Amino acid sequence: MSSPSSASTPSSYPAPQPTNSLLLAYQVQTRTILLAGGGPVAASRLYHLLCARPKRLVLFAPDNEDIDDEFRWRVEGESEEAKKGREGIEIEWRKQEFDPTQNKEDLALLDGDEIDMVLTAIPNPTLSTEICRLCRTRRTPVNVADVPPECDFYFGSVLRRGSLGVMVSTQGKGPRVAARIRRKLERAIPENAGEAIENVGQLRKGLREVEKGTGKEAIERRMGWMIRVSDRWSLAQLGEMDERMRNEVLAGWEKDEARGYWDVNRGKYGGLGWL
Repeated sequence: MSSPSSASTPSSYPAPQPTNSLLLAYQVQTRTILLAGGGPVAASRLYHLLCARPKRLVLFAPDNEDIDDEFRWRVEGESEEAKKGREGIEIEWRKQEFDPTQNKEDLALLDGDEIDMVLTAIPNPTLSTEICRLCRTRRTPVNVADVPPECDFYFGSVLRRGSLGVMVSTQGKGPRVAARIRRKLERAIPENAGEAIENVGQLRKGLREVEKGTGKEAIERRMGWMIRVSDRWSLAQLGEMDERMRNEVLAGWEKDEARGYWDVNRGKYGGLGWL
């Protein structure tokens, strides 16, 4: 317990940085998301939704000359790449405008319990505002493209490399600046960073199969060992970790050895190790 005086003295704890946003990686695998719009912004939203792998997408956009080519390709494309991008996701394209102010079926969709999130990217600010109001009345998270006050959450500029996801957010104030910062990060992060994360995940999975304990001591020991191992591998080396290397690293668990890259590749460069 801290003393009364310690509460009033300067500390080494970081000061809160007021941003009015809680940055999260929101899991949507069991969610149904509604997207209104079929233009370039809606196509961008659709890309991010497909990356997130929701259970179901309900899309509203009239099928006309205003439909963005990317939007159509992601929804109806017949190439293997297009099909793989939407694989496992139930997608329903209702080829009409979403207007719960005029269409009772659209309003009923919001009134039901199947829609978990709503995104609008339509060229009708009055209708977008009304959709936002209806969603908030029903406590459904909503994002109106390019209107920060009508967004319960923002889409940042995202860097994706496999399991690695890095989001740069300006709280809706400067999307172009966020994109520039993201491009700088792309140049700084190794190309195989995604593979490195996948391989660490496989190593953790293998460790849980070796040490199945669920008590505090077992969990703390696993965490400590994983930290020690990870610190002995560079990102580039973790990206190279294959099944043989992983098994040799796991073989050090019982002896409490945190084996590094060179410990499991001694024969690779003439038997050199511990470099």
